[in-house]
Amino acid sequence: MTGQACGGSASIALAVRGDGHAAAALGALALGSHLDSAAVPAVLAAAIDEHGGCVPLPYGQGQCRIARVGETIAGMLYATPPIRWLRAHPPAQRNGLIHSLTEIELLAVAEPYRHHGIGTALLEETEHAARADGTRLALAKVRIGAFPVMRWYRRRGYTVAAQGEPVVFRTRLGGLTSCDDGSDGYQLAVKALQPGETVRRVARGADTVLTVEHA
Repeated sequence: MTGQACGGSASIALAVRGDGHAAAALGALALGSHLDSAAVPAVLAAAIDEHGGCVPLPYGQGQCRIARVGETIAGMLYATPPIRWLRAHPPAQRNGLIHSLTEIELLAVAEPYRHHGIGTALLEETEHAARADGTRLALAKVRIGAFPVMRWYRRRGYTVAAQGEPVVFRTRLGGLTSCDDGSDGYQLAVKALQPGETVRRVARGADTVLTVEHA
């Protein structure tokens, strides 16, 4: 799938073999000084150069989308299945839960190309593909304290969970489940992808949770 951003000046598509170095450089930009910033881009670069934009992972594949302005890779978004969350469920249930969530692991736009809609276009293309696959929720990982990033996601329909605040929803297997930020230095920004579903914050005792409800 391809799309256009910035009045047609940028094209959005899955990465292809050979895009690994540029995608990894942008991935490092997204991670900043986080402790994984050295290891993750190198692994991602090798995977993209071997497989293109669809990277084999446990329980499915990661997808790396690239924004190109002419011959320049101006932005990237890497989304994955919810591997940690799936591993918390019994093996017999995992195949039925794969399309519950998609996790936006990395999203970055090179400095000269910011504020022109490229990040929004990457996000919308990723959401569109996930929605078409029947995925229920998009979860973006935002570093704790990254308030401009949180505001950016809120303007695009996401609800930002407080630190440790769980997201509760009913799976297609019929039971209630939840996910959270994993206490790893990030907060979750959450958006319901399927028609008729919304994310709402509700009180549960002295705490709050985000619930996915039918509108």
